[in-house]
Amino acid sequence: MERGDFSLVRAEFGMSNKVVPGAPYSAQAVTEFSQTMADGNRIQRTTTGSIARDSQGRTRAERSFGAIGALSAQRGAGKTVMIFDPVASKSYVLEPESRTARSTPIPAAHSNEAAHAHEGPPRNMASAKTDDLGTQVMQGVNVQGKRVTRVIPAGKEGNEKEIDIVTETWYSPDLQVVVMSKTSDPRFGETVYQLSGLNRAEPDPALFAVPSDYSVKEGRPMGPMMRRGPAAQ
Repeated sequence: MERGDFSLVRAEFGMSNKVVPGAPYSAQAVTEFSQTMADGNRIQRTTTGSIARDSQGRTRAERSFGAIGALSAQRGAGKTVMIFDPVASKSYVLEPESRTARSTPIPAAHSNEAAHAHEGPPRNMASAKTDDLGTQVMQGVNVQGKRVTRVIPAGKEGNEKEIDIVTETWYSPDLQVVVMSKTSDPRFGETVYQLSGLNRAEPDPALFAVPSDYSVKEGRPMGPMMRRGPAAQ
């Protein structure tokens, strides 16, 4: 689960150069993971964080790594804050324990249309089946739902039978964020990601600035992997 844990964290932090101005919000982000072992033993983990975006398209995501598998041993049970600032063309990773901000240059901001124009189809999804789940209201916003089922053929990974991996996503076109996502994978278990307490008021500007008592260290430019966000977005 080490690789899956890291991918989940990276996706939830929204490491993407997509800029969405004029749609501020803040919310709590809750992720629940569960897996039932062959002997009936059950693994459950719940992590919480917070996400905010202002009218300029700046974003902030805060997450504790303390309960996320192998990351606990690698990073300790600390808190990490990520700030994406397209206005200043900088991203920051704040490390509260050391009062350090690691600064990374980011590419020039793209419009939403340009960002979508460069988006390709998700990898390994050519044979996936997509079902339209219609629309409903979640957290006070209209969301569009879809269910994507990807089949791993028998023998592809040493499996005797086909494996169905099902992802259900509810996306807000207005806010351009995923409000709820659930993935069921027989190999790894079930993961549910959901926003709660969604507030569409303008967040405090201080959330998107490096605190004055932090030391800033320069980092490398963001590579392609770091710019990838959730496929559903």
